[in-house]
Amino acid sequence: MSLSLARCVEAVARLLDACGPLEPVRLCMSEADVQAEVCARGPAALVSMARLAAACGGAAGSQLHRDGGVLTVDLEEQLVLVAAVDAPVRGAVPGERVTSTTAAAGLLRNLAPWAAALERERLPGAQLWVEDDGRGFTVRLLVTAATGDDVEAVAAAAGSGLARVRTRRTDSGLDGQGCLPCGRTVHLGVVPLS
Repeated sequence: MSLSLARCVEAVARLLDACGPLEPVRLCMSEADVQAEVCARGPAALVSMARLAAACGGAAGSQLHRDGGVLTVDLEEQLVLVAAVDAPVRGAVPGERVTSTTAAAGLLRNLAPWAAALERERLPGAQLWVEDDGRGFTVRLLVTAATGDDVEAVAAAAGSGLARVRTRRTDSGLDGQGCLPCGRTVHLGVVPLS
């Protein structure tokens, strides 16, 4: 049995709370795993990766080196975290960050009830992306549809709990966006498998 997307989001929020300040992080969460990319280079990346490893405790299997390395850990039962370093976000200006790790954790806690509501829609393989570019956060839900004929129905299910949902067909499926009750925009992507 897999962990729920909502429980994954909550677990990552708790992890970020325990880390202290990190460089901007790009998160991809699903029912079974979390991919975290620390968007920094050099000493800043190493400090962020070390804080992630410390917050994960002794269970962390890590290979950290001067450029950051990779961290793999079981966050909770059946939930794996893989963290690595990626290039700083394009256009980011050092020292001009307005986001924070605390704000990212708060955003995740605000997204958890919506993620729980999505579980009733039975969206297999759903991925929730939260990207911190230093100036703000982008929230994106990516889901798959069995065929191209199913993309509208899957998009309607993915838009559950969102207001003002707008979608459009693209070469790769369907893109759209809607707003959570708090006003946060959520970008939607539906990709047909066949």
